[in-house]
Amino acid sequence: MKLFGIILGFIGLHLLWGRKASVPYAAGLNLNGYLIFISVYLMDLLVLLILFWAYEKTFSLKLLAWIKEKVLSFQGRISRSKMVGWARPMGKASLFLMPAIPTAGRPFNILFLTLIFKLRYKESFFLFALGNLIGTIIWVAMIEGIITWAKILALLRH
Repeated sequence: MKLFGIILGFIGLHLLWGRKASVPYAAGLNLNGYLIFISVYLMDLLVLLILFWAYEKTFSLKLLAWIKEKVLSFQGRISRSKMVGWARPMGKASLFLMPAIPTAGRPFNILFLTLIFKLRYKESFFLFALGNLIGTIIWVAMIEGIITWAKILALLRH
């Protein structure tokens, strides 16, 4: 039961706050760094695929037209946000660079950038996957290093 709770907490943290919360949680519980990396990377890719699929399938149904209006109004607000202001001059490269920043680049942001820049899903997914790979490697290595150094310092004090 304890392992199930840890896994559920890890997935919940990742879905709510992304890798900036889930990686320190998992590393603090002494989970394997490679396991953390693989699970975080694959969860982000899976979430983006689900978002792309849901966006296409949901809005093709007539009954859910009011949801589309809400999302498009939200998309309009995002298109005026600082994130898009930062990404607009870079165009497609922003879909690679944003997830390469260790604490940024959530799949939800990539979905909206894909729609704003009118890119194909395959192209944006490929750019996100590459950037996410780099960002996840950096973040997991950094958190693992900080925790390792904290353990070393704690041992030296005793």
